[in-house]
Amino acid sequence: MENVTEILEGLIDRHGLTHVVTGLSLICAEKAEHIRQNWQDGTTAKAWDADAKTLEKAAHLICTDGK
Repeated sequence: MENVTEILEGLIDRHGLTHVVTGLSLICAEKAEHIRQNWQDGTTAKAWDADAKTLEKAAHLICTDGK
């Protein structure tokens, strides 16, 4: 079984770093919404939203850096 690092490396090789980080951002945002709606846990959802925003900013920086 591949480890997470190898899987991520493959995704980056196939799709590019910007797309992988953007995808992670979207996953975090969707997780936040799921937690908010199904568990009514605003604190945890807020943490996932913050992670989504951080990754979104990182993707933008990577994109403008040309990667």
